Amino acid sequence: MADTITGNYYRLNDAIIRQAEKIKDTSQQQVVNDSQKSETSFKDLLDLQIKNTVTFTKHASIRKEQRNIAVTQTDLEKLGDACDKAQEKGIENALIMMDNSAFIVNAADKRVITVMDKNEMKNKLFNDIDGAVFI
Repeated sequence: MADTITGNYYRLNDAIIRQAEKIKDTSQQQVVNDSQKSETSFKDLLDLQIKNTVTFTKHASIRKEQRNIAVTQTDLEKLGDACDKAQEKGIENALIMMDNSAFIVNAADKRVITVMDKNEMKNKLFNDIDGAVFI
């Protein structure tokens, strides 16, 4: 009788250990899969954010401050949309007119090269642009 109890004890113990190992392996695979999914989605989100972000060159940032041109988050979104429209038409360097400001932008990189307010635009010649977008 003692052998039967001892034998059943060992079989039960082995079964518990095997089940615990299966659970452990399944959990580890799930953690690896989850980390790969989140890593990929984070990379995709980061690439998308970088792609859709309008940046300013050092020169444009200085001009923006000198000319007291305020650029809000909404303005940046509008500039990004204008860059997308310019890219669709094959425009590489665009003049983007928004409110009382003019932005010379490299549409492919979504990088503002220079900024002017309406006073600066008077009697100015815009060169090296492929097209203009009015928003």
